[in-house]
Amino acid sequence: MIENVRVEMSSDTASLLLLDETRAVLEPAASAGLGRRWRGAPHVRVGTGFAGTVAARQSPVVVEEVTKENVINPILREGGVRRLLGVPVFGADGLVGVLHVGTFTERDFSGDDTVQLEGIAEEIGRRLSERTADDAHLAALTLQRSLLPAAPPLIDGLDIAVRYLPADGDLGGDWYDIFPLPNGKVGIVMGDVEGHGLGPAVVMGRLRSALRAYALDHDDPAEVVARLDRKLCYFENEITATVVYGVTEPPFDTIRICNAGHPAPLVSHEGQEYAELAKVSEGLLLGVHPEVARTSDEIDLAPGTALAFFTDGLVERRVGRALEVDPYSEHLDIACSVFGADVDAETACSRIIAAVLGDEPNEDDVALVVVRRPR
Repeated sequence: MIENVRVEMSSDTASLLLLDETRAVLEPAASAGLGRRWRGAPHVRVGTGFAGTVAARQSPVVVEEVTKENVINPILREGGVRRLLGVPVFGADGLVGVLHVGTFTERDFSGDDTVQLEGIAEEIGRRLSERTADDAHLAALTLQRSLLPAAPPLIDGLDIAVRYLPADGDLGGDWYDIFPLPNGKVGIVMGDVEGHGLGPAVVMGRLRSALRAYALDHDDPAEVVARLDRKLCYFENEITATVVYGVTEPPFDTIRICNAGHPAPLVSHEGQEYAELAKVSEGLLLGVHPEVARTSDEIDLAPGTALAFFTDGLVERRVGRALEVDPYSEHLDIACSVFGADVDAETACSRIIAAVLGDEPNEDDVALVVVRRPR
């Protein structure tokens, strides 16, 4: 559908963003002309940037010169887009998203172009409104989207960005979470429930809620993870999961992390050309032994340091039905080579997704959270 928009408008790019459940954030839904790089596009708050301005005004917007100030999506800027035309997409219950087209040349968008794009947006809005809530896949996707924050909370002293790419044609149990706590601390979670489909997505939701509840009563990440493990062992039979949970607090000079069988986060220091895996204990995954001892490790966060939490779908690849030998090495090396603390978190996320996934379809869910302590 989105490729047809690009052809009909004689543009170089076309993109559709949809409002999330909070109606405060636009999520990338489809794009043409930018390849699979678009999968690394940021979520946009209504009222910020180009697409956010279209959503806030609920009227067409033309950008005659793409800059960092008026377009926050680095994929568009680095992809060579020069000019943009965006219009709101309305459904049966009001605004549902934003449709925009772009050019690599200095083409002037006319009034006729705007009218034409508004007509296409009207048709897209009608189709979206006709989706049935009885579709099990759509219902599961809606559940998943409601549980995963489309945009991280704004926390003074931290620069945070997130990405979530569900596996092609299926849903899984990957999840991430970032939440401020009443005592001023900040919790950061990355987890992965075994399996695919609605079942793991539901278990993911229960684990997410349980971890948040334990975090309210316990400061030590190891204690929170231990209680989460017991919950999974006793109430979610024959289900396993991995999780890494970190807690930091102002001035955010350190972070304490407990790992339960999950890939350790990448850490990048200012001026460092190659990121590395953080030195944290591997830990036993959840759902195996409810009484296993859990430990927390502390990582220094000097000004300019950045962390990248991710699920194994980012770096793991399959050959046929079997995992290739040492599946992490090549793609993990790529992630380490492009993850630098010299750029903001949004740009870091986009670079990692573009470099590691490239044009490959992702066979497993991919979740990524970059947390940076700016100077």
